[in-house]
Amino acid sequence: MQELDIRQIDDAVNDAVDKSIPLTVTFESGGWVNLHSRFLAIEGENLLVEIPIDRDGSARELAPAQKVDLSFKLKHHKYLTQARVAGYVHRTDKDNHETETLSLCLPLHMQRIQRRSYSRVTVPVGKVIRVSVWRGGKDCEPTGPEGKVWSGTLGDFSAGGFRVIISADTGFDLNDGDSAGVRIAFDNGSESIYSDAEFRHCDHEGRTLSLGFQFVGLAHTMQGRETLRTIAQRMAQIMRSVKRVG
Repeated sequence: MQELDIRQIDDAVNDAVDKSIPLTVTFESGGWVNLHSRFLAIEGENLLVEIPIDRDGSARELAPAQKVDLSFKLKHHKYLTQARVAGYVHRTDKDNHETETLSLCLPLHMQRIQRRSYSRVTVPVGKVIRVSVWRGGKDCEPTGPEGKVWSGTLGDFSAGGFRVIISADTGFDLNDGDSAGVRIAFDNGSESIYSDAEFRHCDHEGRTLSLGFQFVGLAHTMQGRETLRTIAQRMAQIMRSVKRVG
């Protein structure tokens, strides 16, 4: 993860605006919320973006001065930053249509991650990495026997998400978009990834379920960024071990 200087930040933002790059706006509201937007323009000290919308097409009202996390992909990197909401403004597009846009204060700090960190690494046959998943977020981990925790093994993973294999008879009942907490135990549990996640899809494979999850919020906290580094290290170790065997 590389910390960018002001010139590099300006270059990245200007390039993203020129190409109208898609943008993810993330904030915490009883859990992590991911909204979809797009770069539009720079006006003075502010960045204008499309009104962020949820996956169902609904818009979320953001308050002035609210802090939001921004992430976008550009060329061979993923960029991560934070910004403050300046407000909502009306803007006339190239077809003379007036549209409402979200105005953000231009970011002063930004990190850059190589996009290859988001390429999935498959866990080799014979290597077992245990995974536990529960409803809610990481802070909702059940502590008693009445809590529901689904246990399985890691199929593949990246800095963006992971796939876990569980038995089909475990009563798994999360729906697409539900928040979850996850613990991925490496090296007999001596080191674990402990994170918020979002359930994305389920595929039936005979007597097992293949569950896809997206990591949420890792890039936006110090602890989360340490988790990203751990994931990158584990990905590299597995790739090296596969090359040695091959």
